[in-house]
Amino acid sequence: MQTIKRLFNFYIFSSIHVALGVFCFVKLTLKNFGVEENITALFCFFSTILSYNFIRFLNESFEKDWLSNWYRNHKSLLVIISFISAIIVLYLSFSFRIESLMILLPFFILTLFYGMNLPRKLVTLRRVPGLKIFLIAFCFAGVTVLFPLVQNEIDIDVVIWWFFLQRMFFVILITLPFDIRDVDFDSDQLKTIPQQFGHFTTKLLGLILILGIFTIEFFIFGKDFNEMLILLTICSLSFILLLFSKKEQSKYYSAFWVEAIPIFWLLLLLGLNF
Repeated sequence: MQTIKRLFNFYIFSSIHVALGVFCFVKLTLKNFGVEENITALFCFFSTILSYNFIRFLNESFEKDWLSNWYRNHKSLLVIISFISAIIVLYLSFSFRIESLMILLPFFILTLFYGMNLPRKLVTLRRVPGLKIFLIAFCFAGVTVLFPLVQNEIDIDVVIWWFFLQRMFFVILITLPFDIRDVDFDSDQLKTIPQQFGHFTTKLLGLILILGIFTIEFFIFGKDFNEMLILLTICSLSFILLLFSKKEQSKYYSAFWVEAIPIFWLLLLLGLNF
């Protein structure tokens, strides 16, 4: 049992779980536009492991005590998995068009500057009040929407930008439980939504985001009943997890269950098309 728990912890805290979520987001995007390929999703999977662990290496001292201890105890394994991911990312990058890699560049730069912990006298993206959740959503949408579509030579038109906005709304929705969890841990300077407006307003914002997601889905995409039902299921699950979010939550509540939502979404869609 202890071995299973250690493996489970490594799966979550080594960033494999969140990377699998990114993989599923990319697949959801491609399926939405009728594309069946896996190279782009695999590239994003290994890039996520590499970038998340890189940011954590830079900011290890700013993590919660138990998480910081976990990183120190598994640093060698994390370095190995990050090194392997870097090699795979480099290898796969030769498969992509220059235009696709150029689309990734601004999101890579934003991630790098957000992750860097520079001296306090210097202004960094990490210290801009209220920016955190929107920057995360913007980068996630860029990597999981624009990058795979440009790589597959799909024109970026108005419909794509609506899809980009919808993905941003959804990422903000599933990031809110993390902000509620970290409300006392995050610096007051960050001015996260729960810090500024409280838990009730944060959860109300979740409902507004779901309304925005469905408005875009209905008026822009107008999908069939079954796919709308899947979206309703996913948004309902996301809101339930947000509704029961609190400061004193299990370390697996957000890190596993909330991060698993895009995985569950893709599984439902695959089941529908099976």
